[in-house]
Amino acid sequence: MPTWIVREFQRGLLYHKGRFVELLEPGRYRVWPWQTRHIEVVDIRETSQTVDGQEILTSDKIGVRVSLVAQYRVTDPAAARHKVENYISQLYQDLQLTLRETVTGHTLEALLQNRDALSTGIQAEVAKRASKYGIELLRVGVKDIVLPGPVRAVFLQEVEAELKGRASLVAARHELAAARAKANTARLLRENPHLVRMQELEVLASLASKSGNVIVIPGLDRLLSREANGQADLAPSSPAPPAGEA
Repeated sequence: MPTWIVREFQRGLLYHKGRFVELLEPGRYRVWPWQTRHIEVVDIRETSQTVDGQEILTSDKIGVRVSLVAQYRVTDPAAARHKVENYISQLYQDLQLTLRETVTGHTLEALLQNRDALSTGIQAEVAKRASKYGIELLRVGVKDIVLPGPVRAVFLQEVEAELKGRASLVAARHELAAARAKANTARLLRENPHLVRMQELEVLASLASKSGNVIVIPGLDRLLSREANGQADLAPSSPAPPAGEA
């Protein structure tokens, strides 16, 4: 006596003389040979479908190779068996056709900038068709977009130029900030002369903490200034002309 086992992740379709009778839940079923009945089992687990390497022309006549991945599951086993010959093949064809229609309606730049929108649009379009034959489309994502060699080189040059421009902009901002900091420091020193003396003391303290002998001469700046003024006072003046000369 034939025994059919419908597992937890499956559903059974019971047929009598070729006519669908009912949907069978998980369990063990016995079918007598004289009953002219048989059972078909459908897997209802989530699975994936991949549409690989589709060569498509964009609206601006650039050839790209696009791959797509979709996750789906069977929600209506009877419709999946009865509405189409092979629901897996039918889903693949729907994904492939919609992918081609969507890519040909966009420019290359739009495809690269809006990959999420591209995936969402394909899912919305295919989900309506797939629901008619018992398939729930859970997620669709663009796996990759492969560009021709020359086009890829152009894009790499644009990216490199953009990165160089950003680096130059950042360097200019740092230089501007450093110039402003120096200007602020010069203004503070001009308005507060005692800050110069404090910096001198900090430098001397730093030198004194290092090994070796350090000679500190307090007021060296005033001493040198006074010496310079004294030499100017001792400089000979121009001789006066003799008394008899006119």
